[in-house]
Amino acid sequence: MTKKTSTITFRIDENYEKGLRKEAEEKRISLNTLANQIFGDHVELEQFMQKFGMVEMSKGAFKEILDSLDEKNIINLAKSIGTKEPRDFILFKWKKLTPDSVSEFIKIYFEHCGYGMCDMQRDESNNAVSIHHSFGKKGSIFLKAFLEAIVQSTLEKEADVTITENSVSLMFSN
Repeated sequence: MTKKTSTITFRIDENYEKGLRKEAEEKRISLNTLANQIFGDHVELEQFMQKFGMVEMSKGAFKEILDSLDEKNIINLAKSIGTKEPRDFILFKWKKLTPDSVSEFIKIYFEHCGYGMCDMQRDESNNAVSIHHSFGKKGSIFLKAFLEAIVQSTLEKEADVTITENSVSLMFSN
């Protein structure tokens, strides 16, 4: 299916143009493709994040917080965050709680917030998510509890989660 496009003309600051052209060149994509990605991110995510009151944090700051907590507190924090915020955000953006909206939230959340590289696979019966991160064992413990809480609080399902030092794999049924 081909997406409909439209042509628009507008002016931008010369310095922004230079920066955008440089980024497009580095990514080896056209300026048009980069602009579509930027506009798409704004329409699909940024405006919802702003309206919802999301705050960004550096990876270093997040790791410091995790390093200052013991395992029990990490799990409690992750469960608390994973139970409240995702459910509200999913309902705010997609208006319904489905395996697809939960999977899409997880993908967007990880890509936007920088918790790690996210790979997702879906078929007719299961959703599988793999995340590679750089937060160490405590990061894996946090992300495991966080993802389990998301699936439980939104879909009322249990997730099968496996962790290593710097990765988390999650599977839940449709």
